[in-house]
Order: sequence, then structure tokens, then C-alpha cells
Amino acid sequence: MIQHYIDRVIEHIDSLIELTKDDIEDIKNAKNDSIFARTKIKDEIIGLFENEKVLLDSELLKLAKSNPECDLSDMLGDIEKERLETLRDKLGKLHRVNKEYARLVVAVNEFYANLFDKIFPTEMENYKKVNPKSFSLLQVSA
Repeated sequence: MIQHYIDRVIEHIDSLIELTKDDIEDIKNAKNDSIFARTKIKDEIIGLFENEKVLLDSELLKLAKSNPECDLSDMLGDIEKERLETLRDKLGKLHRVNKEYARLVVAVNEFYANLFDKIFPTEMENYKKVNPKSFSLLQVSA
């Protein structure tokens, strides 16, 4: 049963990695609608991942409680140990892919924030942005 839960968790992580890679490509090509469409799918996969992880943790806890004098790694078979190592590697890969995606999101956010500030400039007053300056780009002569 432990191996089954590990395999399911790995499947969810693989799905998240692939979806995030797709997000990276789409953010580079300014396909925001695709990114937003995948958000719900990713949320569902994260929920499934969390549920499977809870079940895995429960099974590992049962195993540890059934033999408190033994180390958990001694009770697991070679296949489970190998799959846990694969799980660790996949989590590391997901972390790296998410970091890359986050860098791109921050860069795009900065770009749009600066663009917005150039189009609609504001003044700072006591750490607050207030009183928009004249909108030279949008000025209309009557």
C-alpha cells in the first residue's frame, strides 16, 4: 500500500512539473489565458497530492507504530526506498521549475507595473501614492 501511495504522489508531482513547464513557455509567449486556464487544474492536482500525501503519512505512521523499536528505513523494502528517493528527486525538480516560473512572473509583473506607472504617474505623499500627476499620454485638447 505504501508503494501505491508513493507512486500516486509522484504522478501528481509529474503532472505539476509538466503544467508548470507549460506555464513557463506560455509566459514567455504572453499567452496569459492558457496560464489562467491551467490554474484550476493545478489547484485540483495539488488537492489530490495533499490527500495522497496524508494517506502515505498515515501508512508510514502505522508502520512505525507497529514496530517502535525498529527504524522506519529498516522496515521498508528496497522498492519503497527507491520510490521515496525518486519522490525526493521529483520534489526537488518541482521546486526548481517553480523557482524559474516565479522569476518570470516577477519580471513580467515589474514590466507591467513600470509601464502602468509611466502611463499613469503618481506622487508619493507620506509613503502613499496619491494625487495622480497629469496624464500626458492621455491628455485631450478641446
